[in-house]
Amino acid sequence: MALAYFPTNAALAALLTTICISSVYATSAPIQCPARLPVSQTVDRPAPDGWRPYDSQKAHPLIGVSFWSGPPDQLGMLAPSSGVKRRDTLIDTWPLAAAETDYWVSCEYFDTAAIVARPLGTAARTCTVRYDAKRTPPKMIDWECKPPAR
Repeated sequence: MALAYFPTNAALAALLTTICISSVYATSAPIQCPARLPVSQTVDRPAPDGWRPYDSQKAHPLIGVSFWSGPPDQLGMLAPSSGVKRRDTLIDTWPLAAAETDYWVSCEYFDTAAIVARPLGTAARTCTVRYDAKRTPPKMIDWECKPPAR
């Protein structure tokens, strides 16, 4: 059986094309918040007489997100421009203007002030959060920014 001839340059081009396409798809996955956040908390003063402080070490479930014009420690939280209800879903929308500095998203968790945050970049123009309106308080279903952050 004769071996098929495959030019080295063509093989290299095919390999580079595959790597480039794979890296585009790998980086275009939408940003997702961790579903739970393990938090360690301590009592900052002595406990009252007869009481002992303990850390339950619970993992707190995700309840919402906030959008920021810069890192959260700069205190530039953005408010949604609109909120609509469609059947049992509440939808909040944040339009984002062109910016030279990154927008950020923070993930918020039930029963703790601890958050995690990361930059969204400057490309996003609209972020939307959907909530289940049948729950009190409404429970976040999902969120997305368009175009997606990379």
